[in-house]
Amino acid sequence: MSQTLQHSEQHTEQQPALSFEIAAFYAHQMPLLEAREFEAFAQTFTEDCVFGYQGAWELQGRGALLEGMRGSIPRYGTSTIRHWFENRRAEPQPDGSIRVTATCLVSVTDENGVVAFEPSCVVTDELVRTEEGLRARSRIIRHDLPDPGRYFARLAAQHG
Repeated sequence: MSQTLQHSEQHTEQQPALSFEIAAFYAHQMPLLEAREFEAFAQTFTEDCVFGYQGAWELQGRGALLEGMRGSIPRYGTSTIRHWFENRRAEPQPDGSIRVTATCLVSVTDENGVVAFEPSCVVTDELVRTEEGLRARSRIIRHDLPDPGRYFARLAAQHG
């Protein structure tokens, strides 16, 4: 049997377990952000993590991520934030990490029940296994916008 075929069969057998593990990671992680539990959310990332928006900005390290969350989430006020990760594709990497790419929508429901959506985006995570379970070593978000920098500048002007 060829190496490629053996790898494909092994990958197919492991895929359901990996898909479940990844789904469980996001089912744990994203409600922490939505509940504004910033410290617990930051703990789902490695200490040396990278978090950023392609074409706009990037944070390095868990401490910077924590401060970034504390600084940006309050702009939503008392609105409820929900993150919808769909079409996840997991790609195990040679170093043991897992590249997960997903499309994402963020809904914001204000106190009157009015729902608004953030620009759709693609989230690319690099997940690694640690003693505590899966952790995100990297998260890069690419908004479906021609100029994400302009979008973030407008947000800063509105909420700065």
